[in-house]
Amino acid sequence: MNRRQFLLGSLASAGLVSSPMTMGMNLGLGQRLLAQTSTPIVGYKALVCIFLYGGHDSLNLLVPTDATEYNSYAHTRQNLAYAPEAVTPITPLQTPTYSVGMPSSATSLLELFNQDKLVIVSNVGPMREMAVKDQILANKALRPPQLFSHNDQQALWQAGVDSTNATTGWAGRMADLLMDTSNPLSMNMTTYGSNLWQSGIQAQSFAVNTEGPQTFDGLDPAQDWNLYRYDAFARIRALSSHPLTQEYSRRIDTAEVNNTKLIEALAQLTPSNIDYPRRNPLSDQLKMTADLIQSQTLLGHNRQIFFVGLGGFDTHDNQVERLPDLVNKIGDAMLAFQNDLTARGVSQYVTTFTQSDFGRTLTSNGDGTDHGWGGHQLVMGDDVIGRTIAGALPSFALGSSDDLEDGRIIPTTSVEQYGAALGRWFGLSDTDLQQVFPNLNRFASDTVNVLR
Repeated sequence: MNRRQFLLGSLASAGLVSSPMTMGMNLGLGQRLLAQTSTPIVGYKALVCIFLYGGHDSLNLLVPTDATEYNSYAHTRQNLAYAPEAVTPITPLQTPTYSVGMPSSATSLLELFNQDKLVIVSNVGPMREMAVKDQILANKALRPPQLFSHNDQQALWQAGVDSTNATTGWAGRMADLLMDTSNPLSMNMTTYGSNLWQSGIQAQSFAVNTEGPQTFDGLDPAQDWNLYRYDAFARIRALSSHPLTQEYSRRIDTAEVNNTKLIEALAQLTPSNIDYPRRNPLSDQLKMTADLIQSQTLLGHNRQIFFVGLGGFDTHDNQVERLPDLVNKIGDAMLAFQNDLTARGVSQYVTTFTQSDFGRTLTSNGDGTDHGWGGHQLVMGDDVIGRTIAGALPSFALGSSDDLEDGRIIPTTSVEQYGAALGRWFGLSDTDLQQVFPNLNRFASDTVNVLR
């Protein structure tokens, strides 16, 4: 099966399981892929996505410091509000709607912000089109499908389209356009398992754990006790002429080759001298990601996309204790990762950013918060427009034009605009961005200004 046949078959399969909108998106992208060459693009860049599973209450990351807005914040957030003395004021380069600070749990994020290495993108979320409160209340079809559902909102964030039935994600579609088809090792790598975000028509993710590649322990020919099993398995695969068995056999062989390639590349690295925080699963994943980025010259990629994750953000209860610990883990891991990239001499090539299911309600349920809509996201790297709060800060007053209902904030920046800003930095043209984000033209401004 040649590349054209593979792609046509993939497109046909996608059409069988997708909605008309996503089928059209896949077919449109497929036409670009059929004409794509395997010539790699020049230069190196990497995107690192940190997905915060459960719905991060990020609206508590920027706390008002002027008296009027703080009183509104404290009245709405009740027992979840930070005391003024627990908040350090920040001085963004661009004056926001009101003065804000960051809580003591965000000390590492504050350090990155003050180093011009961090942008806070205010009030991002999935949107069908730009709309204000009165329009959304009058027409519920303007809300994203299955709003407040964890799985569905994760899918919307990762797909970059307003359909929960999408079979590809926006990182996967970027990889489809940018990948070097002559390299058997995927440019998309994950330390947090499979995900929709990295799934493309052709591109898929390659999983590693925090110690490195996941090898076939029961099929390792380097172990004497495995030789008979390995030889028997190889003979069974060689006997079959069925296309599915042959494809399965090809994938086993490719995985073995890729594992060996990764193990050899990682073995040549000098161990990092940066102290990553312990008992922090996010920092363990980011440390491995830094190793993989430093190995890029041996792995042969000009573009790489990484996916890491951290759970625990569904803070319906005990939020006063749980959320500061989680924010501390995010900040400490991101600061160590940025310092490590700088020490390795590769920080100028890497942009790291967050996504999450949704923001949470401004109102307290007595012990935590419930599922919301818009929330803040973080973008980190040498190329960010540092010390900036991008987008519009929402009002903390209940019933305001930002409050859809019960303290659920209407986004003012869409997932598409957020993703397109990252995609443009990554090297995608305007035409490419329209293929990756087919609804991007629904928004007057196609990106949010966060990267140089």
